[in-house]
Amino acid sequence: MERTLYPTRRLGRLAFLVLLWIVLTFRSSHTWRTGGAMLSFICLMAILLTAASLIPGATSLKLSSHGFTVRTWFRDESFRWTDVKEFRLITYRYLGFIPIRRSVGFRFSETYKRNVLRRIAGAIVSFDRILPDNFGMKAQQLVGLLESTRRQALADPANRYAISSDPI
Repeated sequence: MERTLYPTRRLGRLAFLVLLWIVLTFRSSHTWRTGGAMLSFICLMAILLTAASLIPGATSLKLSSHGFTVRTWFRDESFRWTDVKEFRLITYRYLGFIPIRRSVGFRFSETYKRNVLRRIAGAIVSFDRILPDNFGMKAQQLVGLLESTRRQALADPANRYAISSDPI
């Protein structure tokens, strides 16, 4: 029951950033005195980060009967299903009411160990961690997939690893 999800490619975002960088770089010389160089540098850094995220294998989400593993920038972080209390839909809003982006976040169970600052931050924003991408799915579909996989793994009596205290 292992499944790996990969993010969609963001070539449109990369093309937009390259176009913006070209416009900022080749504008008239008076903008360099008023911060044009800094804007151009920030745009160039965004281009490099976006291009690096397009490398195959840089980001993924692996689901198994034991838990899930989030891979971001070639670094893996694994969580057992018992570590997660729930998955929820996180909506970013402009001016408080215009939805601009939806992501998937999750809350840890009470038995999961985390420091005081993370507990306070989690209480303020109503989630403990957020997934880096929706992995080619709508956020609501990804929440449903993760929640159903979690419940199925916890309900399976043969899955002794899902309730073990040993790390994955």
